Amino acid sequence: MVSELCFIIVTSLVAAISGHGMMLIPPGRSSLWRTHPEAPINYNDNEVYCGGAYVQNTLNGQKCGVCGDRYDAPHPQDNENGGTYGLGIIVGTYQPGDVLGVLVTLTANHLGYFTYSLCELPDPDLPEPGEECFVNLLLEDGSKNFPIKSDYYIVQNQVVLPNITCPRCVLRWTYRTGNNWGVCENGTQGIGCGPQEHFRSCADIAILP
Repeated sequence: MVSELCFIIVTSLVAAISGHGMMLIPPGRSSLWRTHPEAPINYNDNEVYCGGAYVQNTLNGQKCGVCGDRYDAPHPQDNENGGTYGLGIIVGTYQPGDVLGVLVTLTANHLGYFTYSLCELPDPDLPEPGEECFVNLLLEDGSKNFPIKSDYYIVQNQVVLPNITCPRCVLRWTYRTGNNWGVCENGTQGIGCGPQEHFRSCADIAILP
C-alpha cells in the first residue's frame, strides 16, 4: 500500500521536480488538484513559501500568510479559505483525538523541521482570522516538531488531533528550513540560525463524533 502510494506521488511530481515541498496526505489546498479533478491546478504547489525568503524575512519582517502566501498579499490570499485554492473541499473526516497519518513530499531538502497546527474556522465563508486561530499540535511521540535529516524526501508523521469537534477545521503543515547561515540565540553564528525560509500547506478537514 505504502509502496503504491509513494509511486503515485513521485509520478505526479515529475512536472515539479525543482521545487521544495508540500503536504499530500491530507492534500493541501494547492495540491488538491493532484487527486481531485474539480480543484484548480497549481503546478507550483511545492513553492507555497511566503513569497520566498527575501520577501518573508526582509520585506515583511519575517511574517508569512497563515497558509503560506506572502504576508502582504490582499485577502483572501490564494491559499486562504475563500481564495483561489481555498474552496472548502473537505479532504478527510476524523474523530476527536484521532492520530492522523500525514505524508509530506520534499522535492528539495533544506534541513530544518516540520510543525503542525489546527484552526477551527469561526466563519466558513471568511478567511482564517490570523495566527491566533492556529493551535499547535503534537506528534504521536509527544514532540512538538519533526527534525528533517538530509536524506528525507518522503516523510510520514503521526499527528494527534485535539479532542474537539468541528465541521470545518484547517490542518496546517509548516516547514521551517534550516540551511541558511545566521546569528544564533546565544550570539554565535551557524547554519540554521536566524531567519529561515518557510513552507506551508493548509488542508480542510472535519472532526466529528
